[in-house]
Amino acid sequence: MSTKSNPKKSNTPPQEFSELVANLLVSCFRGLKQSLSKDNELTKKLENLEGVVRKGVRISPASGLGKEIEEYFDRQKTEQNFQEEEKEIVKTMVLEVAETIRSMLSSSSGLETNISACVKNIEKAKSIQDILKLKDTFVGEMQKVRDHSQSLNDELEEHRKASTVLAEKLEQSQAQALVDSLTNVLNRAAYNMKIVQLIHEFKRYKEEWALLVLDIDHFKKFNDDYGHRIGDRVLKSVAGTVRNTIRISDQIFRYGGEEFVVVLNRVDVSFATQLAVKICRQVEKDYFVDGDNKLKVTISIGGTIITEDDTELSLFQRADKAMYQAKENGRNQVVMDA
Repeated sequence: MSTKSNPKKSNTPPQEFSELVANLLVSCFRGLKQSLSKDNELTKKLENLEGVVRKGVRISPASGLGKEIEEYFDRQKTEQNFQEEEKEIVKTMVLEVAETIRSMLSSSSGLETNISACVKNIEKAKSIQDILKLKDTFVGEMQKVRDHSQSLNDELEEHRKASTVLAEKLEQSQAQALVDSLTNVLNRAAYNMKIVQLIHEFKRYKEEWALLVLDIDHFKKFNDDYGHRIGDRVLKSVAGTVRNTIRISDQIFRYGGEEFVVVLNRVDVSFATQLAVKICRQVEKDYFVDGDNKLKVTISIGGTIITEDDTELSLFQRADKAMYQAKENGRNQVVMDA
C-alpha cells in the first residue's frame, strides 16, 4: 500500500511578517540613536544592525506601532533637550548673581579707598578752609556709596525675583511632562518656563525677539464634519509643518486647543514678519490628506516684538490681539503688532 508523504513545512516566516518585524526594529534603532552621540560606540553598532536589516527586507515609512515608537522617542528627545537648556539657564542666572556680588565688592573697595584718602587729608588739613573743601569731597564720596549700594541692591532684587519665579516653574515642571503627547511639540508648561527666561535675558542683554500666536482657522469645522480623530491629525500636521519651517534657534509650543505659540529669536519686526508669513504659506501649501480627500488647512498668526516694559501677560496679550485681528481681516494671514 502506497503512502503519500507530507510536504515539509517551511521554517521561513511569511514575507509580510518579516517586513513588519524589520520595520519595527528600524523604528527602535532610530529612536535609540537619537539619545546617543554620533561618536558613541553603541550608535555605530545600531547603524550597522540597521544596515543589515535594510539589506534583507524592504523598509517602508513608519506606520502603526512603528510610528508610535518613533513618536515616543521624539517626545523623550524634545523634553530632554528642553531640560538641558533650562539647566544652562539656571547656571547663567546663578553666575549673573555671582558677578553682581563680585562687582559690588570690587566697586566698594574702590570707594573705600577714596573715603580713606579723604579721612587722611582731613587729618593733615591746617586750616578751616582746607577742612571745608575736603568736607565737600567727603560728602560727595559718601553719596556715591549710597547711590552705588542702592543700585546694586536693586539689581540683586531683580535677580532674586527672576530666580524665584524660574525656580517655581522648574519645580512645577518636575511633576508634569513638557511635551504635548499629541503633537510632539513643547507644551504650555514648557512655554511658561521659557517665557520667564526670555524676558529676563532681554532686560539684561537687550536682544530683540518675537512672539507669534498661531490659531488654526475653522478648526471646529474639522471636528464637526470629520470627527475628532481627523481634528487630532490636523493638529499633528500643523505642528509638524511649523516645526519643520522655523529655524533651529526658534521654538514652537502648543498653548492649548488649536492654538500654538512660536518664539523667534534675534529678530526685528521686519524679519519676524517674513518668518511668520513663511509659516502661514507653508501650512496652506501642505494639504492635509484624508483618504481621497484633500483638506485645506490654514492658520491665522498674530505677532509682536518684546519691549522693555513687557511682562509675560502683556506680551502674550498683544500677540493674541493681533492674531484675532488677522481672523477679522479674513484669516490665513499675518498681523504684526506695531
